[in-house]
Amino acid sequence: MSDLTESIKVWVLEYFPKGSFITNINCLKGSTTSTLVGITIEHPDKTESQVVLKQYNKPEAVGKSEAITSVENEANSLIVANSLRGNSPKLIGTDKYGDISEYPLLLMSKLPGAVDLHPDSISTWIEKLAITLVEIHQNDIKDFSSKHFRYQQSDDLNIPVWSQYPEVWKALIEIAKQPEPMYDPIFIHRDFHPVNVLWQDGEVAGVVDWTNGCIGHAGIDLGHCRWNLAMIFGVEEADIFLQYYIKQAGNRFKYDMYWDNVSLMDVLMDHPSVYPGWAAFGRREITKEIIMDRMDRYAISLFNKVY
Repeated sequence: MSDLTESIKVWVLEYFPKGSFITNINCLKGSTTSTLVGITIEHPDKTESQVVLKQYNKPEAVGKSEAITSVENEANSLIVANSLRGNSPKLIGTDKYGDISEYPLLLMSKLPGAVDLHPDSISTWIEKLAITLVEIHQNDIKDFSSKHFRYQQSDDLNIPVWSQYPEVWKALIEIAKQPEPMYDPIFIHRDFHPVNVLWQDGEVAGVVDWTNGCIGHAGIDLGHCRWNLAMIFGVEEADIFLQYYIKQAGNRFKYDMYWDNVSLMDVLMDHPSVYPGWAAFGRREITKEIIMDRMDRYAISLFNKVY
């Protein structure tokens, strides 16, 4: 159990009955901005608790001031998420300012299940993924500290030099520069994609990583997940997800390509990179060349929805 300092272990145990002790510590894969540690705690009555400790100890990915903000936002998001349909981790405690260790900490319950990027039935898997997102969006929450903002501003966007279809990207960038459509905001996950969804026995067991929870348009979650599906599998799978979402959401949702486009612009880079989470969960075949090709194909599919 040398992965955690004694001060962190003592802090974790303070949230549990006196006499509890840690029996196992293991590093969890998939996170790019923090270290996730799974901890098993045995109690005096011989019962166990499974928890996850999130350590913002990757300064190259996120600075300390941003980490403090992220811990605070995730803590607030988890409280809201627990009021929604579906499973999400329960907040146990935080050390926002790094008083216990050098870095901010967040302690939460551990959900059952695992990430699954190799489903037996892709159609069924996508349908359940869409249903899960619709359930998250079935809320009327408008009072939350964080509001949606773009990761990349329109004026900073450039036609990617690697693209085989610069005219398509030029048109999409022009759409991104248009004012946001009026919409009825709700609470959204903001980083909903397959690596943040856990599965057990073919069913969704829960949704994790609520760091970016905020008030915004449902299409932001939809668009971000669609981009991920397009990169992992292809445009067809992204479109199937859209169809299932629209069918399940009913009158609560009206599709607008604008939000898909904004989500695409959020991940537009001069030099595309492969999200490490895909390889961590078995999709090691995805290369930068594949990403560039699929980015072009996805951009064309959005272009065709308008022109």
